[in-house]
Amino acid sequence: MNAIQTKHNLDFLAAPWHRDKRVMAFKVGTCHGQYAFIEGKLSLISVINEVPGNGHLDDVFEWFEYAARVQGVDLVITEFFNDRFKEHCLKKRGFSSYGKNDVIKRFSKVKEVANG
Repeated sequence: MNAIQTKHNLDFLAAPWHRDKRVMAFKVGTCHGQYAFIEGKLSLISVINEVPGNGHLDDVFEWFEYAARVQGVDLVITEFFNDRFKEHCLKKRGFSSYGKNDVIKRFSKVKEVANG
């Protein structure tokens, strides 16, 4: 039983990544990639959609935003190589610039308390 029902009712599948057991590989519909908890933040390291335009990326964001909210941590997408995807995250997904080439969406409990 899934914790949430996403737009396309897609399951979140995850397992330790074969190259580094501290990193998790995930799959949501036609999207896959890696994530890890780094410095107390949920860091999305990579996302690839094998069938762009099918909406499965929406489900990826629903899953990761849910996980960040429930755990009270910020969601970071790290080191962009795709400028269009970075602009999409900044303009349409509610992320802010963070660090040198990352974006962040704040869900940490510290942030919520600070903003009252």
